Amino acid sequence: MMAFETHTSREDGQKLSQRRQKRAQVARACDGCRLRRTKCDNQTPCSNCATREQLCSNSGALKASTLAQATEEIETLRRRVKQLEGELNQRPKDQHNLPTPGESSLSARGFSPRHDSDDRVKQYWQGIQLRPARSSNEIWLGPSSLQFFIQRLGTFLTLNLQQAHSTQRLLPISASDNQLLNRPTARSHENSARRWSIGEPPAEGVYLNPIQEEYFINLFWQTFHTALFPIVDESQFKEHYQSLWTGGKERAPSALVDIIIAMCMQYGISALPADAQGLLVEGQDALVAGRWHYWRGQTLLSYELESPSLSTLQCHLLCAAYLCGGSFHNMMDNAVSTAVRTAYMLGMHLDPPSNMSRRERGIRSRLWWAVYIMDFKVGIKLGRPFMLRDSHSMPCLPDDSLDAARTSGSMFAPIGDNATWLSFNLHQIKLYIKARAAFTSYYDQDLPLSTGETVWDDSSVLEASAEVLAQHVRSLQDWVKGVPDALKLNRQNNGTPLSTDGTSLLIEGFLPLWLQRQRVLLELTYHHLSVNLYRPMISFGSKPQPGSVAEDIAMRCASHAIMISKITQQVLMESSILDGWHEAFHSQWNAAMSLIGFIVVYPHASLTGEARAAVDLAITVFDGLGTRFAVAADAAKITRELCVKVDFLVNRSRLRLDSLDFGMGSDDASIQLPGEVTSNVFASAPDERSNAFNAEMIPAFGSEFFDMAVDIDFWNDPGTLWPEFDDLVAHQGGF
Repeated sequence: MMAFETHTSREDGQKLSQRRQKRAQVARACDGCRLRRTKCDNQTPCSNCATREQLCSNSGALKASTLAQATEEIETLRRRVKQLEGELNQRPKDQHNLPTPGESSLSARGFSPRHDSDDRVKQYWQGIQLRPARSSNEIWLGPSSLQFFIQRLGTFLTLNLQQAHSTQRLLPISASDNQLLNRPTARSHENSARRWSIGEPPAEGVYLNPIQEEYFINLFWQTFHTALFPIVDESQFKEHYQSLWTGGKERAPSALVDIIIAMCMQYGISALPADAQGLLVEGQDALVAGRWHYWRGQTLLSYELESPSLSTLQCHLLCAAYLCGGSFHNMMDNAVSTAVRTAYMLGMHLDPPSNMSRRERGIRSRLWWAVYIMDFKVGIKLGRPFMLRDSHSMPCLPDDSLDAARTSGSMFAPIGDNATWLSFNLHQIKLYIKARAAFTSYYDQDLPLSTGETVWDDSSVLEASAEVLAQHVRSLQDWVKGVPDALKLNRQNNGTPLSTDGTSLLIEGFLPLWLQRQRVLLELTYHHLSVNLYRPMISFGSKPQPGSVAEDIAMRCASHAIMISKITQQVLMESSILDGWHEAFHSQWNAAMSLIGFIVVYPHASLTGEARAAVDLAITVFDGLGTRFAVAADAAKITRELCVKVDFLVNRSRLRLDSLDFGMGSDDASIQLPGEVTSNVFASAPDERSNAFNAEMIPAFGSEFFDMAVDIDFWNDPGTLWPEFDDLVAHQGGF
């Protein structure tokens, strides 16, 4: 009897064990299915999560479903909080845990260093390692850069086109392509030193005579001085320039004079047709016009490194602007870095003392905020950490009152609404402050992503990050309301200035050219920053849900990019306001590539037709600028090539949609790219969401596309483009 009972109890135990094992199988359901109490098919991802486009995870952790379990969970969390608070209180006492100056600086900018022993610190966003054209070294470009967006676009097109044929690699015409810097060898050091300041055409470089110098210097006050940043006192500069002419024909060396001449040569010559640019560029590319003066100024600046002055800081900022116009972006980054350190050396990060004159306080304030603007520009353009710290208070904003304008050293008439020629600079600074806050907030997010995942792999994460951006949309709109009417571009048909309503501009006559340029550039800057801020919502992976915040912001990005194309094209057609202004070209290139990305992601959106028309306007802009400098001509060529690919994808998507409406299948093999001879190239093209592709196709399209598109913004390093620079420094070593 006892044996029977024992046998029975064993059987009951085995049955109970089997039942428990079956209950354990239910726990294998993913977290989402357990939460919704739905049946999970145990796939990765499961069909339910795939349908909802949500992250499918299985942590194996059961949720608290009873009061007792919830109480226990709360107590556990409380103990954990006390433990973390204790560790935090002990941290200042541990000298080994004190952050280094570099670490604290990075943390203040939202870019925290990663420690293997601490998983709680933020990590850098994904970027790319890019080797620019004709360069042997790779550089890192961050997530806000256009090059990173182009890479994502190129990958998407590779997956969806799978072009097996090879096309000729397209590269923009640059200085090295045209043998721009092949120069005759200098005859002698004495000859080189004598010729640098007189009107004879030298064998080793192109320098200007006094009359030519005055012509280009006068351009500065109507252009960069009023529409970039007013960091040079005009009256003091003119006195300084006059004092340099002591011998009648030869000017004493001055780094500030040389860089201003270089900037204005680059701008002035780029405004002329190529056949009218003359010997000042030696029949070559206008983007590097003035390079002789630039390099001579660099030689002089090298002697001021140990004892910098306000003039030194002015030179570094103007050099950065010159390098940006010539598409030497890594050199620009270095110039801005030097400007930031120089500003700290000079104490520009502190409010000027009260015993300083109003004129001196004004120039110091404008200099600091010019450093702030350039630091932000290079940061978002290249996707790299900001160099200025946000953790401390900034100096007061510059004054734009009538009294401040009267003592600024420049004589420009008031423009109304209590605004002056300095008001453009003030409101541009306010715009950059708001934009920087938005960028920092967005890229400072601690996203719940697994290793190797990006924000574009999960629609729910993308939506959460979009909500962060949405908080700053109103902030930018508030900035628009604060801009005085005197700085706003009027629109036809009662259109709203600084908006995306699509109305044409009303370019007023009988206005100073500097004021018209301020109005145009202020609006273009607003749209350009908006495009860069909202572009991450154009996702080539997980597409946002219709009507979601992410989709709304992607539409905003396209709307601002459309306005850039419309404004730039109209201004170039009807006026000379933007002739030779390289920043307008870079803004248009940025908008065109963003629009192409938007079109392929949203081929059926209500805004797609207008976006496609805006790309055609961009090509018109590139064609017009291409008659003045070669990079714009290549931008037009590249954009046309991409439009063929984009139109094919849009038409194919429409055929598929029509086939679904009529219950028919579509034959992609019958669709060919115009002008191409293919053999069922697209017959096996994957679905737009497919992650599988033939690796052999990447060099055929994706890599080539990326190279030619990125080359628009990247040229060689100075040692490659200007191999004789060492000889030039040796010849001019006495300066």
